[in-house]
Amino acid sequence: MQTYRPDKFKTTYDTMQGEALWKFLNEASTIAIMETASYLRRPAIEPLSPFLQHRFPKVRRSAQMRRMIGHMVRQILEERGFGLYRSNLRINNPSNIFAFGSAYYQPESAL
Repeated sequence: MQTYRPDKFKTTYDTMQGEALWKFLNEASTIAIMETASYLRRPAIEPLSPFLQHRFPKVRRSAQMRRMIGHMVRQILEERGFGLYRSNLRINNPSNIFAFGSAYYQPESAL
């Protein structure tokens, strides 16, 4: 597991369960979910919403925490060879904690 570089999210990382979130996002099952969403050209964070709400109840109330999660997901996927496909894709499910997210692709699978 790589080390998270919090950059502008240092304070949020230190005060909002940043280490636990990073570990969760690096679990094999979580990575498989993000990679599947990426394969479908959907935001990688979109299918994570119910799992995050269950394990980290504060996530719904903290916009900064949600932004940090997006920042973490980008680092994880880029480390795995994914590139940014599109940012600010709308997530239409009203029960999802994220309204927008970024989609990623693997360069060797891009057409």
